Amino acid sequence: MKKLLLGLALFAVSAAANAVTVVLVVHNQTSGSGAVSSLLTDGSHVSTGTTSTVTWDWDGTTLSGSGLYSAASSIGSSPFSSSILADNIEDLSIASGVATATLYSCQEGTFLATVGASGCGGYNLGANFSDDSSTTWGPGTTISQTIGGDDVSTSSPRTISAYDFGFVSFTGTGLTLGDTVTLGNGVGVGSQGVGGGGEAMVFQVVPVPAAAWSFGSALGLLGWARRRVV
Repeated sequence: MKKLLLGLALFAVSAAANAVTVVLVVHNQTSGSGAVSSLLTDGSHVSTGTTSTVTWDWDGTTLSGSGLYSAASSIGSSPFSSSILADNIEDLSIASGVATATLYSCQEGTFLATVGASGCGGYNLGANFSDDSSTTWGPGTTISQTIGGDDVSTSSPRTISAYDFGFVSFTGTGLTLGDTVTLGNGVGVGSQGVGGGGEAMVFQVVPVPAAAWSFGSALGLLGWARRRVV
């Protein structure tokens, strides 16, 4: 029984050793005009978004985040420009083109008051130019919405599915120090596609891979097992 448990433990540790720590280099998206803008993830926008605290791991197929990822979009990537919205996501994970999280919410920017369109709620203000609707995110990734007054729904409210990114490209093996990994919506950033423009998150493998600790743990566990046998 002890040998079986030890074997399972070694397998679990060695599997985890395939993951490497990555950092977000840039999160770009194409605006309606075709211009490329970068999302602000450091909480620098004056009206939306908070500082991201997320740490990322990549194992070749799955991007796993631990902590808060806050990504604010604004006109021209400026922290002082009109903000469109901010995604606030806890424990974002993306695998095989499907995003999951423990919590997702969308924070409306100043764009709504400027142009009368809600990026989070997916509706336009009516003739009275008043926001008569309500959208609630949570708990978890649930969402509820009521369209009120003369507001007009134009699309579904924004959800975690906005991050249903597929694997786009990588440099090197994608798991070696300095390699980059790109996940996106399949439309080239800077170009327009059916239903919207391009969006992509670019990550880089950092100097201390997550595999280092896992590999060391596996060696330590193996050494412990040998001492137990002796």
